Amino acid sequence: MSAARLEAAARAALDTVYDPELDEPITDLGFVRSLTAEDGRVTVHLRLPTSFCSPNFAYLMASDAKDALSALPGAREVTVLLDDHHDSALINRGLAADAGYRGTFGPEAEQDLEELRGVFRRKAHTAAMERALTALLRARPALAEEQLGDVVLGDLPDTSATRALLRRRAALGLGTAPADPVLVDDDGRPQPPEEIPLRLRFARSVRISIDGNAHFCRGLLRTRYPQSAADQSARPEEFPPGGKPVAAGEPVPAGELFRLSAPAKENVS
Repeated sequence: MSAARLEAAARAALDTVYDPELDEPITDLGFVRSLTAEDGRVTVHLRLPTSFCSPNFAYLMASDAKDALSALPGAREVTVLLDDHHDSALINRGLAADAGYRGTFGPEAEQDLEELRGVFRRKAHTAAMERALTALLRARPALAEEQLGDVVLGDLPDTSATRALLRRRAALGLGTAPADPVLVDDDGRPQPPEEIPLRLRFARSVRISIDGNAHFCRGLLRTRYPQSAADQSARPEEFPPGGKPVAAGEPVPAGELFRLSAPAKENVS
């Protein structure tokens, strides 16, 4: 495989690696600092919004990046390096030795990595479910919240929000058939009609929290690395009312964090 083809394949592979807390690809967030591919050797440098980002999140993203790249047919040697983090040296040694999460952090690795991943997959599903149902309520004003228990996946329009919901359900092992109900708990159980408004409000709070954290972290990354703005995919809440994006390196206006209840953009990851 040529260097150009391998680099393109590597970038596509990194598109599948998500920040577990923000539920967005690390490529969209601007966390990929550099990528080189030559003679089957792929080297990636990652950067994060602060030097003190949670080490378990940092390790998970770096480890997932290495796994995604190592699966490429033309990659015979993969190096993933985390830059400018207080645990960079520890994480980079662990990745180079394929030591795994517990082998890297030893006694400090109190929580199993898969358990942690499961927690954030459930949150991502809850947020995706809320996005899809809120869009449906806006599109069908006659539909009441209490009736959402009757909505099945086949009732949802074929949008990126719906496809994102299906991906997150599949990751949790939940049903993805057209006749499966949309509004379910973490185990796939439908919600009783009397609990639907409360469940929807909870789901909305989870979605707003995820969106707010993503917005804030993007701003922090641009402040720490002004050049990273060019690597970030724009989100609608990063544009003030006049339509002008926040400039690279500028702090994110605090008031913008309260605009997160706007309809989700079409290209939901």
